Amino acid sequence: MNNFLTPKQVCQRYGMSRWTLYKWSSEGYIPHIKIRGLLRFLESELNSWEESFRNKKVELI
Repeated sequence: MNNFLTPKQVCQRYGMSRWTLYKWSSEGYIPHIKIRGLLRFLESELNSWEESFRNKKVELI
């Protein structure tokens, strides 16, 4: 079963401000859902989102 995380939990997980989290959510940068107007994050989707960054190659200028 999927675990839903609150914005506070996601901010603690990534060490970010709520402002940044809400900005990223509104821009579609971080996976999220709204349940009755409340922002929630599926832990499994966040894990996949994190993994996508691990698999990217970084090009140095």
